[in-house]
Amino acid sequence: MSQGIDYFNRGHWLTAMQEKVSVATRKRMFQIAVRELELTAGQKMVDFGATPDVERRDSNCMIPWFYALGMRVALASPEDITHLASVFSFARILPATGFHHPIAAGVREFDLVTSSAVLEHCGDRAHQIAHIKECGRVADKIFLTTPHRWHWLEFHTKLPLMHWLPKPMHRGGLKIAGLAFWATEENLNLLSVRQLKELAKEALRNEFAYQIQKVWTLGMPSNLLLLAYRLSR
Repeated sequence: MSQGIDYFNRGHWLTAMQEKVSVATRKRMFQIAVRELELTAGQKMVDFGATPDVERRDSNCMIPWFYALGMRVALASPEDITHLASVFSFARILPATGFHHPIAAGVREFDLVTSSAVLEHCGDRAHQIAHIKECGRVADKIFLTTPHRWHWLEFHTKLPLMHWLPKPMHRGGLKIAGLAFWATEENLNLLSVRQLKELAKEALRNEFAYQIQKVWTLGMPSNLLLLAYRLSR
């Protein structure tokens, strides 16, 4: 069975360590979302961008945590995730969709939409805004995570510091290093706090109150969290 796009370079020698660190980091992000968004049993949520991967420990690791909280879970992805029905028997699998195309769901159908490590793969600024807008269309609360561009390690390529270069230089270096897949904006577009704020402001406008939090890993802020809730419910 295909595991979809290899977003985190499975064969790399650092993968096992990364999985362990990633699960712990995602647990902290999940706990922040539960607290800040007041998530409770009985609420409906959809994970926008669930991965078809079933090998890595951190793949879709938050999904059973939401279920254990008592939430009603649905999954949506631009990739084929029909096989996840046997992995998460409690989840409703929605038809495939693009990262920035409409989810097969109605307006405000869910209490919560989650988008974990998806935004950086949506492409350019316009497509990233469209992704956040779609999150706001289907739910009253948003929990979105994305890597912090200014962490010293880039978790997809597992190369340190190179991503601090201006983007054209970074992408040129990736091509030289044989990592051309990550050298395109369509596949990897890392964000800073300022950039994520600008995207959220443009996408959510005055309909949502939102905040951005940082989560630290390996000595620096590694992940950015966009936590939002609709002002008129």
